[in-house]
Amino acid sequence: GTWNGLMLENPAPNHQIDRVYLAVYPSQDVLDKIIAKEVERGATGALLFTYHPIPYSESQGEFKAIPTEQLEELQEHHISVYVCHAPLDCHPEIGTTVVLANALNIEDQGMFGAYYGGLACVHGQLTNTTFSELAIRLADICELPRLRYDQCRHNGQIVKHVAIAPGSGSLDFMREAAELGVDTFITGNWWLFGDSEFAKASRERIAEFLPTLKMNLLGTSRYSIGFVTMRDYVPDVFRPYNLETVLIRDEEPLK
Repeated sequence: GTWNGLMLENPAPNHQIDRVYLAVYPSQDVLDKIIAKEVERGATGALLFTYHPIPYSESQGEFKAIPTEQLEELQEHHISVYVCHAPLDCHPEIGTTVVLANALNIEDQGMFGAYYGGLACVHGQLTNTTFSELAIRLADICELPRLRYDQCRHNGQIVKHVAIAPGSGSLDFMREAAELGVDTFITGNWWLFGDSEFAKASRERIAEFLPTLKMNLLGTSRYSIGFVTMRDYVPDVFRPYNLETVLIRDEEPLK
């Protein structure tokens, strides 16, 4: 959350940046695509604007460092990197959870969930939908082929009062949502996969907490929470500066 700002300042001499690449993670695939595009147009220099500073593996449940070789390639082709994580989670208009709530037509929205100087979660009312219909809509909005079955926990609650939290939700966010009377809680991935220590510790905490939880749970992916904002709203941030924006999708968001 605290890794924000200009991570790599690397403009070409006597050249103004005219293109901004938008991505959730600076994964190897994403960086390869960006470098290829810059080489194709003569490597004049660009800015990579990301939601996370390093890649994350959904299947392994861990963040990974960017290889030194790719950092050197970014430097060679004059690609600067700017990361905007916590500010993007907490922004009241283009925040990751607010944007997803708007896409779902959630009404009477309110913010909660203290996170690095702001509020990162949103809750509100959703009418005329079922748990299954909501899961299908979520997958469609997030451009996912499906939601993983083990990220869908229908706990018998009627879907009316919905909350959305970034990342993997966190137990504090879940507890606060429950206190607000939320019946359905949406996040990136509330049940982490993989054998990493981070994933194991998260599963132990949530397994202990689940028996006391009455809310329905839905997980999209960590990638998806940031992707919708990058796709739908962040381009408008750069438009007043006459900067071209190019969204780089992760071809395997659940990998």
